[in-house]
Amino acid sequence: MPGLRPNAEAHMSETTQTPEATLAAATTQDALPNARLSLLGTVLKPDMSHALFRIGRSKVERVTIGDAIDGATVTAIGEGVVMLSRAGHSERLSLPAS
Repeated sequence: MPGLRPNAEAHMSETTQTPEATLAAATTQDALPNARLSLLGTVLKPDMSHALFRIGRSKVERVTIGDAIDGATVTAIGEGVVMLSRAGHSERLSLPAS
């Protein structure tokens, strides 16, 4: 292809511009349930899946299977759902309904 050199390394920006509508939606007060632990999203990859949680009102944490969060262990991550084990009981957290 014109303009490409053989063996040229691809470079991606580490930052992207976030659309204003996304920023506004992401910062809407009380948009998530008033819970100690809220699932924000899941990322599914063949080699490792991740989930993003909001803990309390401000802390956000990324976890993988086997990680501990809020006194529970992450046992499974699926599309929009995370399974936790807490004190011998299973707990299912899902993304909030839109």
